[in-house]
Amino acid sequence: MAYSDFTFAKLKAKFGIDQKSVHLFRQTIVEFVPTSHLLDEIADGIESPLYSEKAKSEALIYPVIRELKKRNKDISVFSGYTFNIDNQSDLTGAPDFMISAKPNIVEPQCPIFCMVESKNKAPDEGFAQCAAEMYAARLFNQQMGDPYETIYGAVTNAFDWVFLKLEGNTVYVDIDRYYLNQLPKLLGILQYIIDVAKK
Repeated sequence: MAYSDFTFAKLKAKFGIDQKSVHLFRQTIVEFVPTSHLLDEIADGIESPLYSEKAKSEALIYPVIRELKKRNKDISVFSGYTFNIDNQSDLTGAPDFMISAKPNIVEPQCPIFCMVESKNKAPDEGFAQCAAEMYAARLFNQQMGDPYETIYGAVTNAFDWVFLKLEGNTVYVDIDRYYLNQLPKLLGILQYIIDVAKK
């Protein structure tokens, strides 16, 4: 069983992970204006054939993440990296994106603090998968001697973004949704997650 095979019921049975719906970002989020380059990329991407997760990931999701990487030189982003943490626990597979708070690295190092999962249809179909990847990221951090406990995640179909947070034994799923046509707000949320990791 890989990350994509997990349900919240299996996460609860196997790892004792609960889930809860909350408003994750009650605090003031500082929006920031996207660059003209990103806006051009998004405009071009929207006009592309977007029939698959891969197409959406390349055309619309990665440009957003790359914008954050340009703004934050002290992080590294990994796309499609095989992240097998524990074969016995079925924590295997290749998350769409992983973000580490280490600059200029060629393979993941701790702390990994955010996972982003791409879905072709509704983001809801990826919540449990992303939660399993977040749990694996926390185990990885612990194994590497950096017990970074709070892991964020996002599931998106490129247009709708839903954020998650693993803290303790609970995965908190954000009630609020953020949208590609609200780029300053979306980028602000992602920047907030990076700022928390830097602290």
